[in-house]
Amino acid sequence: MKAQKKPNKITETSKKRLSQIYVAAAQLFYDKGYDATSMSDIADTVGMTKAGIYHFIPGGKKDLLFAVMQYGMDRLETNVVTPALAIADAEQRLRSVVINHSRLISSGSGRDGHNPVTIVVDEVAGLSPAQLRKITQRKRAYLDLVRGTLQQLKDEGKLKDVDVTVAAFSLFGMMLWLSRWFRPDGRLTSEQVSEEISKFALGGLLRPQVRLGHRS
Repeated sequence: MKAQKKPNKITETSKKRLSQIYVAAAQLFYDKGYDATSMSDIADTVGMTKAGIYHFIPGGKKDLLFAVMQYGMDRLETNVVTPALAIADAEQRLRSVVINHSRLISSGSGRDGHNPVTIVVDEVAGLSPAQLRKITQRKRAYLDLVRGTLQQLKDEGKLKDVDVTVAAFSLFGMMLWLSRWFRPDGRLTSEQVSEEISKFALGGLLRPQVRLGHRS
């Protein structure tokens, strides 16, 4: 019985430490690239020994990359996907996606004020085929949500004459690029920038007469 209880206790007490490891690893993968980042680099960043990192991630750097991506997708689902799925109105759903995803990127815990976990999702070269399939499936589900929302708007006559797949990928590019230029000590806050991106995105996609806040 004691042997069965121990893993549960470790899992609970290790949750915060794992989050620190994921964020630190993501930041280093983002700054240096996956190949150039060592487990020693990650250990130094979080103030642990390399053996301590392997205690949490026994499979090594490849499994750590996968864990970071899973963690990032979990946060995306919690903060962006789940709230959006609860919204029936396609305009409001699209606005929710853009604002919440932009906020997730720009209000992170990395040293630049970004959420590095959300911007390493394309570091897939280090994944095994099985791991890559899992991450690809989760990314595809998010794409399908946004593309489906845009298709609903198109069917309702509210979308401009644009291809929904091109529009969906363009939205992702715009939000992910936020990590390249947003600064937490800049003129606009994360909340303000997220609202501005939402206004720009919806203004460019929706027909003027049905744009949020501008119905006749």
